[in-house]
Amino acid sequence: MMTTPDNSPQLSANKPENRSSKKRHARAIKRVLDSKSREIVGWLYEWNTGQIAVMWKDQPCEDVIYV
Repeated sequence: MMTTPDNSPQLSANKPENRSSKKRHARAIKRVLDSKSREIVGWLYEWNTGQIAVMWKDQPCEDVIYV
């Protein structure tokens, strides 16, 4: 969060509020399922930076759904 000269809060356009620029921790936000078998093939994580990443169980898959 940035402040303007009159001290009123304003969001920065280039950096999300309360987000660090270094990856420190992530939390699972969705499961990644094979679209045909519906087996879990990975998890979708959101880092403290706001970046989204997939952690695969084994091999990356192409035909998946996120739930």
